[in-house]
Amino acid sequence: MSRVSISLTFLVGVLPYVLAQSPLYGQWYSQCIPGSATTSSTTVPITVPSPTSTSKTSTAPTSTPTSASKANYWFNFGDSYSQTGFNITGPLPNSANPIGNPDFPGWSATGGANWVGYVTGTYNNSLLYTYNYAYGGATIDANLVTPYEPTVLSLTDQVNQFLTTVASKPATTPWTSSNALFSVWIGVNDIGNSYYNSGDRSAFSDTLLSAYFALVQKLYNAGGRNFLFANVPPIDRSPLMLAQSADAQALEKSVIGTFNTKLAAKISAFAAANTGTKTFLWDSNAQFTTILNAPTSYGFQDATSFGSAANMFWGNNYHPSTYANKFFGQTVGQTVLAKTIW
Repeated sequence: MSRVSISLTFLVGVLPYVLAQSPLYGQWYSQCIPGSATTSSTTVPITVPSPTSTSKTSTAPTSTPTSASKANYWFNFGDSYSQTGFNITGPLPNSANPIGNPDFPGWSATGGANWVGYVTGTYNNSLLYTYNYAYGGATIDANLVTPYEPTVLSLTDQVNQFLTTVASKPATTPWTSSNALFSVWIGVNDIGNSYYNSGDRSAFSDTLLSAYFALVQKLYNAGGRNFLFANVPPIDRSPLMLAQSADAQALEKSVIGTFNTKLAAKISAFAAANTGTKTFLWDSNAQFTTILNAPTSYGFQDATSFGSAANMFWGNNYHPSTYANKFFGQTVGQTVLAKTIW
């Protein structure tokens, strides 16, 4: 398969540290049969701002992408760790701009391309038209975990946007069950905004994941057969959380571990219950941990600083930089999805 690359020239010149290292790909994913995730006082809720303010109401797009018949399709859902600022009512993905809108690589949480941009623009096996519904601050369901403001599009809202616009495979977006990839990376805000609450956190993870996979089931019912999942990264090691107490960090780490273990089990159950399903799991938690445990081996100054320099793992106090995201995109595109059309 031919690899399609969109110009990232403006980034290449400032990637001297990261480009010098290569990730240890095989450690961070499982294909079809998900691997087991390792489980390893009062604080304020995490709030993640979004650069966009799209409405929760949407209509089917009317513009026609260029060379749609030659492209494969990627429908992504998530939060600020994946956002690019896509608006379904704007220009759709096309050969000139594979994310449709805004201009490539879009509006990420820390500037520059994020993992979605790197997979779409560089680490792929074909031309990808990426419909990235991910929205900064998103939770799985706003009725379960309230986002930082009511205009945030939850995973529920994002899936409903897809279902009411391009799920019907209109002429503008002629995807098929075989050429479309559906991906979800969610949970950062669900855990960040609730881990400190009273009650059984393990049971609450079950509640969150039941809502999560009810939405994944809707994607399957609409024709989705290929699903990429990512687990929750170690946000307990973010600079924001390092400013909290050791007890708060340990509690959040425990909740993340439980959620990730249950997520892997839900993926297996979903695949077993739905004929023709192929699933992929990117273990983002393991990849973050490996890099943060040896940051200088990957060209980063340390595991705690943040900023816009090329040797920063963290782009701000809660999100990885574009330089870290290059590793993530490379792993997803070249290893997790290596033997696929995407």
